[in-house]
Amino acid sequence: MEALITWMGGKKQLREVISRHIPEDISGYIEPFGGAGWVMLYRERWARLEVWNDLDNDLYNMFMQVKFHPEELMRELEGMLHSRRLFSEMLKNRGITEIQRAARFVYLVRHSFGALKSSFGTGKTQSGGVRMSLAQERILPLAKRLDMVTVENLDYRECISKYDSAKNFFYVDPPYYKGHTYENSRGFDHEELRNILESVHGRWLLSYDDCSEIRELYQGFKIVPVVRKKGITRAQDDFRELIIMNYGGK
Repeated sequence: MEALITWMGGKKQLREVISRHIPEDISGYIEPFGGAGWVMLYRERWARLEVWNDLDNDLYNMFMQVKFHPEELMRELEGMLHSRRLFSEMLKNRGITEIQRAARFVYLVRHSFGALKSSFGTGKTQSGGVRMSLAQERILPLAKRLDMVTVENLDYRECISKYDSAKNFFYVDPPYYKGHTYENSRGFDHEELRNILESVHGRWLLSYDDCSEIRELYQGFKIVPVVRKKGITRAQDDFRELIIMNYGGK
């Protein structure tokens, strides 16, 4: 299943590779840094318990409106054009109701450069816009997929603490060490995350940018280097990442 939005650091290009390393014998599947949910949505169901969590209030609200008010969200998106003026107006006016805020968030992400919500995404030879009808088409299937998913809006520390058990699995996709960070992830403490994961009872898989600092921080765990194409700039340069696990040997 396709996610509703693209998101900085999203795992659309790597989710197939990541899925090969996720154990089958798990009771719970939890994403403490849920983002757009690309890995979670790769399967119809990962486990009896599924938890999507993100501290970003706009992401959380979007998932809640998709889950509980899909038709109203689709109507709110109706007729939204790829327009610089409309984009600027929505930057200033986030909307009054939760459904309006969700619709404007989807619009700004899908019509901005790099999904950053800061600049209108268009160029001299190609529009940066994505058909809003495509977003509308994804809402009802996503609402159905979310039917039994627990949607949380917690700090990742609290999320891990609440759902940690020997049979549960965490897919952890934190802000990258050298990558772009959103407002609520600036100054992220990567060493603290490592210390928390060291004490987790369940199994976890972590995705990170490939750099010496992260390799040193997670020495002793299984590290699998992977390569993908850079997506945001449409460049063909390779981007090197790491899949790190606390299971499966070194």
